[in-house]
Amino acid sequence: MRASPLRPAPFKAVLALALSVLAAFGAPVAKAQSPFAAALYVNDDAITNYEITQKMRFLEFLGAAGDNPRERAIERLIEDRLQMQEVTRLGGRLTPDDLATGLTEFAARANLTTEEMLTQMAAAGIDRETVVEFIRAGVMWRALIQTRYRGQIQVTDSQIDQALSVEGVQPTTEILISEIFLPADEQFAEAVQRIIPQIQRIRSETEFSNAARQVSAAPSGPSGGRVDRWINVAGLPEPMGGVMASAPVGTVIGPLDMPGAYAFFQLRARRESRAVPAEATALDFRRVGLPGGRSEANLARVERIRAGTDSCTDFNAIALREAPELPGEAIEELSRRLTELSAAERTELERLNPGQISANLVEGDRLQVMMLCARRVSEDLAPPREEVRVGLMNRALEGQALVYLQRLRAEADIRYP
Repeated sequence: MRASPLRPAPFKAVLALALSVLAAFGAPVAKAQSPFAAALYVNDDAITNYEITQKMRFLEFLGAAGDNPRERAIERLIEDRLQMQEVTRLGGRLTPDDLATGLTEFAARANLTTEEMLTQMAAAGIDRETVVEFIRAGVMWRALIQTRYRGQIQVTDSQIDQALSVEGVQPTTEILISEIFLPADEQFAEAVQRIIPQIQRIRSETEFSNAARQVSAAPSGPSGGRVDRWINVAGLPEPMGGVMASAPVGTVIGPLDMPGAYAFFQLRARRESRAVPAEATALDFRRVGLPGGRSEANLARVERIRAGTDSCTDFNAIALREAPELPGEAIEELSRRLTELSAAERTELERLNPGQISANLVEGDRLQVMMLCARRVSEDLAPPREEVRVGLMNRALEGQALVYLQRLRAEADIRYP
């Protein structure tokens, strides 16, 4: 995405008006406080005003400050303290190599080297130690959770099968956004630097829309910056994708460096869908043709098969018991993509949940009895089973970590001076 080139005169002409409009978005100035005084204590471990300011800047840099940046910063600092206190109590250690690896992995999410990331954060007023402490707490906490719980968690084949089924596909998150692009041209640098903090304080869609009309260099500016297309967050770069996947509607992130521009994005709406394209969906099912078509005898057979069959494991034996005149190979065990099925088969099977039976189709003189076993993502498009296993393990560990942290929070002595 690139900012549209602007003629200097029109842009300068709207700056005065924009600044006066955006001034209304500013927050009241907080009372002066000693930056290194304790703002609160977590089990007698002080959190200073300076640390809160630094964490606010850090979260704002990531676009994760929320509606109340100070409150969000305090919550994150309390969690960091509790994690580090518990790790220290249990004798946890972090080597310089572990820390360096953590910094490298974090920076790589934004396609940066560690030094590039630290340089950008320093330009935003974020101390190196603030970043290091964040990484240190995260790495040591994850190591503790792995050591404590990994041996207790077992991921079964049935869980992997469920994850690979269409029903187990994680929802696709799509969002609607609005955008503001400010030119990065040197001739506009002073004015742009005055506007940036004003946009960062915007909280409502109306304010963002007004600002976009006044100062955005993007073609969407006249329409209030609206991008009227649902966007899959998985296709967005970090940190934008990660933030937009879970941030409250109305969240503004930015400025993000774009070629020739500084970009801001506001989340207007979010939806989730488990839709899997037909070409990526495969069905596993059993099928047998009962001679005699839709006769009363066959319909009675179908009801007995349905009553006696709990899963596809039972289907073959029950069907052959009801139709002993059929050879064993008359029962077909099939796996087909949706796009490979006839229109009639697809209609019948798409109405079924796994374990249900259909007997509405007649081919020739045979009543087609079909039982759906599984609806899954096609193997050539699905991730490897080991990758799924690791993902399920990590999800379970995240749940354990959350419960652990909640317990530490409940037992903690958190007080304000």
